[in-house]
Amino acid sequence: MIEQLGRPVTIPEIARACRLSVSHFKRAFSNTVGVSPYNWFLLARVERAKFLLSETAMSLAEIALECGFVDQSHFTNTFVRKTGNTPYRWRRNACGSMMFGGGRYIA
Repeated sequence: MIEQLGRPVTIPEIARACRLSVSHFKRAFSNTVGVSPYNWFLLARVERAKFLLSETAMSLAEIALECGFVDQSHFTNTFVRKTGNTPYRWRRNACGSMMFGGGRYIA
């Protein structure tokens, strides 16, 4: 599932790959992992975005698409809901005193 973070993946598609019904897959996944498959994907995409925010100079739009969000707005809304911070604020805090300019980190 980790390899699929950058593309739209449906729960029925995953259930079929596991040879389970959708309802059985959702129940088994939630019981094993502790969250629904949908929430797991959102959290995994946000974690990938955090890494890209702190380790690259990619734009928010590029990160949004790389992590499987429809657009930057969807990414930002989901990121705020899951972390309590905007991606920009999270990047600024994660990078300490580093500033951004011209798409590069400046010490």
